[in-house]
Amino acid sequence: MTHTDLGDKSIIIYIPDHVGLPDIFRENLQSLGLTVYALVTPNPKNRISLKDTVLHNFRKIFKRDWTYKNKVFAKNRQHDIIQTNIKILNKIRGKTDYALIIRPDLLSDDVIKKVENTTVKIIGYQWDGLDRFPAVYDKIRFFDQFFVFDKKDLAVDKRCKSITNFYFDHLFGQEEIRNTDVYFIGSYVESRMQILTDLAVFFKDNNFISDINIIGRQKKHILPPVVTGINHSTEIIDFKKNYQHIKKTKAVLDLIDDAHTGLSFRVFEAIGFKKKLITNNPEVAKYDFYNPNNIFVIGERNIEDIKDFMQIPFEELPEDIHRKYGFENWLRNILDIPEYITIEEQHNHTDGNNK
Repeated sequence: MTHTDLGDKSIIIYIPDHVGLPDIFRENLQSLGLTVYALVTPNPKNRISLKDTVLHNFRKIFKRDWTYKNKVFAKNRQHDIIQTNIKILNKIRGKTDYALIIRPDLLSDDVIKKVENTTVKIIGYQWDGLDRFPAVYDKIRFFDQFFVFDKKDLAVDKRCKSITNFYFDHLFGQEEIRNTDVYFIGSYVESRMQILTDLAVFFKDNNFISDINIIGRQKKHILPPVVTGINHSTEIIDFKKNYQHIKKTKAVLDLIDDAHTGLSFRVFEAIGFKKKLITNNPEVAKYDFYNPNNIFVIGERNIEDIKDFMQIPFEELPEDIHRKYGFENWLRNILDIPEYITIEEQHNHTDGNNK
């Protein structure tokens, strides 16, 4: 697939400032030749005026209300986001070809309207279930098209279309020396801790070399690594560091969040890096990349069968399927740029082996 046709295009992007995502998005877009104008989330300045300090103290002392200061902080942060991004948009001469807003619930109507007036085509994408951040419902009206990754959200608005997540294809290169069998990283989610603990203990008891990490929860809520093999960290691992871990493992572990049923980034990272996948999300069996020799669905098979599964060599996917879930093809789908492979759910009625 060539991307020479993207070299004369321009795009406004907004991506939440999380685990290095804005930088990696911009890099991948620029590697395709696009001119990128990136909106930002400024670092919060928890400032408060003398007047608001007096009001806060008054409410705290006489009304037992400690919330006023935090409300002022939130209002000031939103003001900073608006003013900073309006300045960025005012510097753009003419109109861009596209605008892509991910998590539009994080932007004010004023900023989205300004983007709408500064581009030919505005597209939104909510990569969490809509119910998780309900402020997004009122934002859909601003977009020419709006994409969701959880199919149950398609009924919300006629502009909603389904699309999967993807892997960043500009970061793929030489394979690193493999030194782990299973890799997982994720935030503490109570609903999946039991299965994660059970799997971690299983890997440990069966002499798998695991790299399992929980981020951002007090250690007292997690059994010590000597018992489970689960590491606890407060350090945020960005996408590039995460990819280094994936390169060095044989299999990626994916455990779904009860808040949605769509496929996580981990699924597509496993595809991109040609790694085995162990997941408790049965939805993967509906897609054209599903191969039981590469993907182990917990609940469909006994956990003990993971031992045999890990011994089976990874089977290469057809090149068009591998390319289909990379960033360039994903971008072409949502921007409706020619020469893309349509991303859609594929129901498998065979044994699932696509070779």
